[in-house]
Amino acid sequence: MNRHALAPLAKAGIAMLLLGVAFPGFAARLDPDSEDFFHMTRHFMTRDEEKVFRGLTTPEFRREFIAAFWVIRDPDPETEENEFRTELETRFEFVNKHLREANRPGWDTARGMIYMVLGPPTMMNAGTTSSTLSASSSNPMPNSIVWPYGETGIRVWFIDNQGYGVYDLDMMRTSPRLLELLKRARTQLIQGDKGAEENFLGFTAEFAPAASRLLIAVEAKDLRFDTDGAGGFTARLHLAANIYMPDGTIVTRKEDRRLAVDAEMQKKKRLALDWALPLGAGKYQVDLLVLDRVGGRSNRQFLSLKIK
Repeated sequence: MNRHALAPLAKAGIAMLLLGVAFPGFAARLDPDSEDFFHMTRHFMTRDEEKVFRGLTTPEFRREFIAAFWVIRDPDPETEENEFRTELETRFEFVNKHLREANRPGWDTARGMIYMVLGPPTMMNAGTTSSTLSASSSNPMPNSIVWPYGETGIRVWFIDNQGYGVYDLDMMRTSPRLLELLKRARTQLIQGDKGAEENFLGFTAEFAPAASRLLIAVEAKDLRFDTDGAGGFTARLHLAANIYMPDGTIVTRKEDRRLAVDAEMQKKKRLALDWALPLGAGKYQVDLLVLDRVGGRSNRQFLSLKIK
């Protein structure tokens, strides 16, 4: 299948992932702080998180959700600053200040949404073309802008079809690999030239009600290890979970783990660990993050639990 045939498919995928500009229905009208939060973070929410957020009926529940959302994404919990939050707030401020088009705020434009997810391009207005470049004066070429993203190998093209300074994604010239980066943004903040390699950490998780423990199995091939002078290997994992309680409140749990492994254990398909989550009877949803602190890969899983 050639590039031109792939373009409509990629464009449809982009629309589903990124360009759903219609504001979703909520169980209650959002207060201004919650509305700003949603516009800023919606491309980084998992589908399950968005479903939970849309169902919250009070500003108090939403404030609790917002606090838990930032906590679980803090890349370095040992410092006071949440670098993830700082970066997103900086991007949000920029797009609303500089990328507004017609009557649409910056976060709701194609360029604004790409900027929110991928961050600033290597060059902001690289490859701008003018309608005067058209081979035919009766069929002028729309203005277009291309944003290169360095080592990712992605060049994102935007096109102004009407000539009014409103730019749409041009998937005829943008690589379909853009879809990969947009999916990756759900679990990892992409910054500039970073994110060229696959960054998802493979793992499975299930809850053992009798022991009140999460049983987690991490793909050994995805991990990187610290080494010591004696030839020992240690995996360093960060576990974080937002637990949505039956009464609507949210409990956040975090824990760092060290796993000492030998050469034979590294050859295993998966490394197992368990995490105590004492929960009483009821229905719960658990948003689980597992991060490899050595290699940097991470992933998330959303679990629905019913404990009798």
